[in-house]
Amino acid sequence: MTDWTKRLRRASFSGQAFYVDTASDESGQRVATTPIPNALWVNESFGPAPRKFEVEAYLTGQFCYARAEALGRMAEDRHLGSLILPDLPAPVTVRLTKAKREFRRDKLGYAALSIEAVADPPKQNTGLSASILQNSIFSIGGVIGAVLGGFVSAAFAIVGQVATVVEAALGAVAGVVGDLVGLAGAVGLAPLAQAAFDAAIGTAFNAVLGFAADPVAFAVGIADAAIVLGDQADPARLAQAIVAAGRPDDPPPPYVSQGSAVTIAENAGHALTMTAVIRALALGEAMARRDYSDRPEAIEARAVMTAVFDDALARIGPEGIDLARELGTMQGLLSELVRRQETDIAPLIEVALPAPLPSLVWAYRLYGDPSRADEVARRSGASNPAFLPERFTALSN
Repeated sequence: MTDWTKRLRRASFSGQAFYVDTASDESGQRVATTPIPNALWVNESFGPAPRKFEVEAYLTGQFCYARAEALGRMAEDRHLGSLILPDLPAPVTVRLTKAKREFRRDKLGYAALSIEAVADPPKQNTGLSASILQNSIFSIGGVIGAVLGGFVSAAFAIVGQVATVVEAALGAVAGVVGDLVGLAGAVGLAPLAQAAFDAAIGTAFNAVLGFAADPVAFAVGIADAAIVLGDQADPARLAQAIVAAGRPDDPPPPYVSQGSAVTIAENAGHALTMTAVIRALALGEAMARRDYSDRPEAIEARAVMTAVFDDALARIGPEGIDLARELGTMQGLLSELVRRQETDIAPLIEVALPAPLPSLVWAYRLYGDPSRADEVARRSGASNPAFLPERFTALSN
C-alpha cells in the first residue's frame, strides 16, 4: 500500500505553510441564484481563470495546532492574502472563507484543515468602466474620420489620370454615399434624427463633386455622416439593416491587365473598402449606446459587430495601416463593452405551469412587480397578454 504522505507537497496562505495532497478549483464558475420559486440555479462561466479553491491542508510539527488555529481565525475575518499551490504557476490573491478542523483517523500526527478561498484580485486598475469604454469609442469615431482621409488620399489614383478614370472614381465614391443613405432609409429615422442625418449626408454629397481636388474633405464628411447615423438610429434596427444589405460586393476584375481599366478597378475596390469601413463606424457608434434585454441578444449583436468589422479590416490594404489600427481598437473596445453588459444581464430560465395565466399574474409571481407584465408578455410570444403559454422563458430576476 502506497504511503499517502509521499504525495504531500508544500503550499501556503499568507505566510502560513502547510502541505496539500490534492487541490481543485472551479474555473470561472458562478452560481446565479434566482428569487423565482422552484426555479433551477444557473451555472455561469466567466472564463478560464480559477475563482474558487477547495484545499485539504495538513500541518505537522510542534506548533501545528497553533498554526491551524491561526488559519481558522483568518477564515473568520475573511483574511485577504496570497495562496501558493504547487499546481498554480504563480501566487493567487484570494480571500479565505473557510478553514474547518477535521479529525482523520488514518492520518494521525497531522492537523487536517478543510480550506476554501475565493479569488479576490485588487480592485484598482482592474479595467475601464463601461462609461469610459463608451467615451473611448466615441472619441475613436472622430479619429477614424481623420485617418480615413489619409487612406483615401493615399489609395485613390486620380491626379494625372484621364477623364474616364476620374469619372469612374466619382461614381464609385458616390456609391459610398448611396449605401449610407440606403441604410438610413432601412432604419427609418425619426423626423429630427432624419433632419440631422440629411444635413450631414448633404455635406458629404457636396464633397463628392470636389473629390478629385480634395478627397480628404469627402472622407471626413462621409465619416461624420456615419457617426450621425450611428448616434440617431436605433442600434438594433441598424444592425439588422446592415445584415440585410449583405457585405459589399468585390469589384469586377479589369478586362485588361494594364492601363486605365486597372486603375478604375483599383479605385472601385478602394470605394468598397470605404463602404465597409463606414458601415463599421456607424454600427460601432450605435452599439456604444445600446442596451440589451437578455444575453442571447448581446451575443448576437457581438457576432454581427465582429463580422462587420472583420470584413472592413480584411479589405484595408497597406495604404491604410493607421485606419486598420484605429478600427481594430474600436472593435476591441466594443467587444469588451458588450462582454461586460452581457455579464450584468440576468440569465434566462424556463418557467411553466399547467394552465395559462395573464401576464400580470406571471409578473407578480416571478418578480413581485406587476409593472413588468409587458416584458413577460413580450418574452412569452403570446398574442394576447391575458393568456400566456404554459411554458416560456423569462429572466431569472
